[in-house]
Amino acid sequence: MKEFMPQENQNKKVQENVLAISAKAREEKAHNPAIINATSGTYYDEDGSIKVFECVKDIFNHPNYNNILTYSSVTGSKSFLDAVKKWIFGDDYEQAYPNYYFNAIATPGGTGALTMSLATYLTPSEGIMLPNIMWPVYTQMATNLNIKPHLYELFDEQNKLNLASIKKVAQELQTKYQKVALIINDPCHNPTGYSMTKDDYVGLIDLLNELATKTKVILILDIAYLDYGHSSGQITRKHFKLLTKLSSNVMTLFTFSASKTFGLYGLRLGALIQMTTLLKEADLFVSATSYFARATWSNVSHLGMEIIEKTLTDEKKKQAFTKEILIASNNLAKRAELFIASLQKYQVPFAPYVNGFFVLILVDNESFENEIAKKGAYGCHFGKGYRVALSSINLDEAPKLGDIIGQAYQKTLG
Repeated sequence: MKEFMPQENQNKKVQENVLAISAKAREEKAHNPAIINATSGTYYDEDGSIKVFECVKDIFNHPNYNNILTYSSVTGSKSFLDAVKKWIFGDDYEQAYPNYYFNAIATPGGTGALTMSLATYLTPSEGIMLPNIMWPVYTQMATNLNIKPHLYELFDEQNKLNLASIKKVAQELQTKYQKVALIINDPCHNPTGYSMTKDDYVGLIDLLNELATKTKVILILDIAYLDYGHSSGQITRKHFKLLTKLSSNVMTLFTFSASKTFGLYGLRLGALIQMTTLLKEADLFVSATSYFARATWSNVSHLGMEIIEKTLTDEKKKQAFTKEILIASNNLAKRAELFIASLQKYQVPFAPYVNGFFVLILVDNESFENEIAKKGAYGCHFGKGYRVALSSINLDEAPKLGDIIGQAYQKTLG
């Protein structure tokens, strides 16, 4: 007699340990403020409290219950989607990107957008290209949909995007699949903090156009940390305009997270945005993603959408929010500077960091991690490294944590 649960589902187990370690660190810090909790991908202010932007406070202080407690539409409100597209691509994006269709649908967080992109455009008989250093949930999303992950090397010998590896893996997949799809997390890559340069983008575009002469190509850009890149993401936004040089055989999908940009972590709100010159593909996106949403989560947080709509459609509120997020981004950069300076004193190896929430220590050693924990500090084991969340520590803790990690490195591996 068969079991209730199919065997393939019995074998599915969450491998990520971040949430469990983060909960332990928070509990210990509640009893001992000296504990350094560098586990959470949530931005905390210098006083140790979660960052709450004024636009969020305003909605909570003046709630319109007849709006925020009602069901939203399956796709999300038009004003929300228009506001997000303008936030990402500029108020004049329709003029800046002539002949392009920008369709969008609201999702439960950036995770929902990523899942929808995979489920909508790939089948169980196809695969997805993922970096060898990555947020592990990418793999879980793919395997949950029976889509096979194929890894490319993220960095080359010059610590730049490894285009040669992407090309090698993609060409192998072109002999197996009818399309090539890859995920790139930029800017502020999780877990390394790398942000692509203009040369990275130009090289990637040239490569994708070459691949597109043989098969369709799907580029999924995970832009969850967009607003914590250089100048609050303005340099990366300029890089997006280079994407107009892509062949029509390349489709670009952007996965946006309101969790990171607006601090709406628990409200679960994001968006999947399509960029294409093909009307047929634009129409298919609208129908297929709407169907997927209705059949999976139905609709998203009306409260979250109201916060973003009210903020980005009011010029005064938008300017105030822009200043706030710039302050947060600059403060994060200061934490990084202090932390990395401490690491360098002890010659601790770490992945190429540019900006963002995380730094990845290139050490895969249990004794090293235990030594850090003994000193009252917590990061997370991440793949073959140790991830430190600069987002959840303050300026005083940053150099202290760097010293703790440096001393642990010297003691166990130096």
